Amino acid sequence: MENEYDTDLNNHEESTEQDKVISRDTPVPEEARAALVQLWNERIVEAKGYYSKSFDGMRADQSFVRGAQWKDQNGKYVANIAHRHVQQKTAFLYAKNPRVVAKTRERLLGKVWDGSNSQLMTAQQALMGAQQGAPVGPEAQTIVQEAEQAKSHNKMLKRVGDTLAILYEYNIDEQVDPFKAMLKLTVRRTITTGVGYIKLGFQRVMEMRPDVKNQLADFTQRLHTMERLAADMADGEIDKDDAEAEQLRLNIQALQKVEHALVREGLSLDYPDSTSIIPDKKCKNLRTFSGCDWVAQEYLLSPETVQEIYGVDISTHYKGYSRKGSDDSGVAAEATAEMEAREETREDGVRSEALVWECYSRLDGLVYVVCDGYPEFLEEPAEPDVYTERFWPWFPVVFNEVDDPSNIFPPSDVTLIRDMQEEYNRSRQGLREHRKANRPKTAVAAGVLDEEDIAKLQSHPANAVLELNALAPGQSIDQVLQAVKGPPIDPALYEVNSVYEDILRVVGVQEATMGSVSGATATETSIAQSSQSSATQSNVDDLDDMLTLLARSAGQILFKETSLPTVEKIVGDGAVWPEMTMEDIASEIYLQIEAGSTGRPNQAQEIQNAERIFPLLMQIPGIDPEWLGRELIKRLDDRIDLSEAFAAQQQSIVSQNQNQQPTQGAPGEDPAEQGAEGGNNTPTPEESQAPDLGQMVQDVVGGLMQQ
Repeated sequence: MENEYDTDLNNHEESTEQDKVISRDTPVPEEARAALVQLWNERIVEAKGYYSKSFDGMRADQSFVRGAQWKDQNGKYVANIAHRHVQQKTAFLYAKNPRVVAKTRERLLGKVWDGSNSQLMTAQQALMGAQQGAPVGPEAQTIVQEAEQAKSHNKMLKRVGDTLAILYEYNIDEQVDPFKAMLKLTVRRTITTGVGYIKLGFQRVMEMRPDVKNQLADFTQRLHTMERLAADMADGEIDKDDAEAEQLRLNIQALQKVEHALVREGLSLDYPDSTSIIPDKKCKNLRTFSGCDWVAQEYLLSPETVQEIYGVDISTHYKGYSRKGSDDSGVAAEATAEMEAREETREDGVRSEALVWECYSRLDGLVYVVCDGYPEFLEEPAEPDVYTERFWPWFPVVFNEVDDPSNIFPPSDVTLIRDMQEEYNRSRQGLREHRKANRPKTAVAAGVLDEEDIAKLQSHPANAVLELNALAPGQSIDQVLQAVKGPPIDPALYEVNSVYEDILRVVGVQEATMGSVSGATATETSIAQSSQSSATQSNVDDLDDMLTLLARSAGQILFKETSLPTVEKIVGDGAVWPEMTMEDIASEIYLQIEAGSTGRPNQAQEIQNAERIFPLLMQIPGIDPEWLGRELIKRLDDRIDLSEAFAAQQQSIVSQNQNQQPTQGAPGEDPAEQGAEGGNNTPTPEESQAPDLGQMVQDVVGGLMQQ
């Protein structure tokens, strides 16, 4: 293979334009189409300029959290309370992956049967009486039939819902970037910039997406890179001495050794930067994109990546951008710019990148992909690759929402505590400067000490004996040298307790969560903690709502895009996938995030609730003991798996002990005289030698409930 490849390189001649695999010339679209491309380009650029102040503020907040909190940062005191707040609030809001449950919409399935057990039992008794000759009305048979049909229908929906939940969990686990880590990143980004986004898509086999960094871990990216290099080689864009030619040769060589290539399809999650989503200027609510005719996402891609994704060579004509790092000197807008625009010149040797916009237009239901400076669409406008009821593939996370149509981007927590953070830094910096100014200093009259005396006084070992030329015999050193007293330090000038109080009132963070407290009692700390919990509980609800909406839309996509063989391969042979239309099943089953499941569990509260409700449930006829056991174990220690512990038709350990007949009673006692439970109180020989396992289980569970 290598010899054939080298021969092809040596005999390679530049192809004519007609023979090229990919068109390399600048396209010249029709006037109407060129006008449409230019229209979308101008719309997005205008909207980006409209929100530029908000975007600059987001970048400034990101630099502020990193520690750039002074205009002249060099050597200044920084106690980064903002970063500590972001980390703590992230841990509080998103501590673990949420529990996904499939819900069925409540429906009245019976025309005659009202859904109650009492009516069903009455109808069943009437039918039993009819077998003995008693008269029965026609409604009894209808009620029983409707109840059986409803039970069968609900059982089928339950199985479909369980299948959907397992399938969703599998797709979440298959993401390249761990879902929990990226959700924490999104929450952290929301606290820092005021808004975070999650983009939901579906990656099909051998399909490339602009958000290449979050592709499923498979062979797709590698094959598309090879395809692009092969096309460039065939079209004469690279020769055998270029680095790309060697890259292609190594890829072909490695591909020959691959026996099985992993190619996947499934849900694809992307986590765009806060400044990469550009809503329509008419947007009135960022959480729902209400009022938007369109929303665009911005990508900064190399021309090679654009060719791999869209199969278009834009290197002949596009506006290039080079990334520009932030300046350490401050947080001014020009210092936090991420890129600097410039016209592309292929001769300058700089590998610039292209600015690509993917725009979802709700008015016509199409997706337009344009590149800044390129006169044609990168791909033919079409409907979104996956369809959801809300149309938009982005799911915003917003915590500090403000009803201000003139500025849809809410202030971030970092913006809210910026003044307090800067005041804290100024107080500590002032104290540092005051302490430096009060360092020991000695004054002497000019010309009294020569350079040798000054050197001896400035640097000498401990317990040194100094011979000073300027000191006469018998003269006191105090007559030559005099200590300089600086202004005393007033602690009230540099106190920071008021700063913590302002932070508590603004974002609900108390001093105790930042470290040690100053004069705060346990009651005050408890009240402050309750205030913080109340302030952040609303944010937990917002996060749960967003994740529920994400799971619901993902469920709709899975219903539409996943085939039954794929579902059975992932879930198992027991999977039940709907035979009815996807629209019908999606209207009855949806995924939902269990409320509060993203936060840290309050196990003590759950055990207390179980201790109150389980004795009541045990008194209700028909309650499944296995279900009770699973729910109890879930609250006590969810690491225990009861699937192997249950045995069919097996009595409880306590019942087994009670059913054992006593073979030997205590001397002088008749177990029968001890009442109905007397036999249970007399140990058997085996029991007298070994502990009662049933009693041990009861004692352990009871002890855990009392903790």
